[in-house]
Amino acid sequence: MISRRRALALIALAAPALTSFPVRAQSVSAWLAAGLTYDSDGSLRSVFGLKTEVAVESLMPATKADALPDGYTPRDLVKVSGGQLLRAVIVDDTRALIAEAGEQGLDLYVGSGFRSQAYQEGLFNAQVNRWGDEETANRYSARPGHSQHQLGTTIDFTDAFRSFRGSDAAAWLADNAHRFGFVLPYTPASSPHTGYVDEPWHARWVGTALASQLQKLGYQTWPELTADDALAAVYAAIG
Repeated sequence: MISRRRALALIALAAPALTSFPVRAQSVSAWLAAGLTYDSDGSLRSVFGLKTEVAVESLMPATKADALPDGYTPRDLVKVSGGQLLRAVIVDDTRALIAEAGEQGLDLYVGSGFRSQAYQEGLFNAQVNRWGDEETANRYSARPGHSQHQLGTTIDFTDAFRSFRGSDAAAWLADNAHRFGFVLPYTPASSPHTGYVDEPWHARWVGTALASQLQKLGYQTWPELTADDALAAVYAAIG
């Protein structure tokens, strides 16, 4: 069965000008086409600046409705300070983000990186025990196989000194994450659509070009669609 995200992506690709998608000056198809480059033989070379093979893995849908391939594990996981695992492709951007935050007096670090499907199952079960039912638990934790952390390109950034929500660190991350290739999928505006509570610490890497495009379009406050919808449209365009 086709998921909501996939359906929205296909509709976006088919529509000459989808007014609910926040691209006012051009159609969705034109917006997507601008981010795709091809070799002379017609093969896709890059997706918003990412090599095709990197984009294919990095942009895989991982939502309440869209599961990753069963048991999916990235091939290039590396250990970073604090013992967390991240895909090698995002390590430089992650370090640069943390370093610049530090220059602003913000002590960010990687609180959580890659999580295996088995590990996520334990986390989800703990939330079920806490809340008493799976539906409520699923607002606070993804079901196993549906967590963006399983991609290895998603980080829960943490501030060592205070509660993150409403902090200076959260505000800085919302304003600057895109410059390092990250988007924040779980905002207050997106919560009715994602089904998850807002998580200002949860940052997903999609590459600087795409993240900056979405930031320019004001994705964090979109009333109808979400960052996940936009990423699904790009992923569908890859084919």
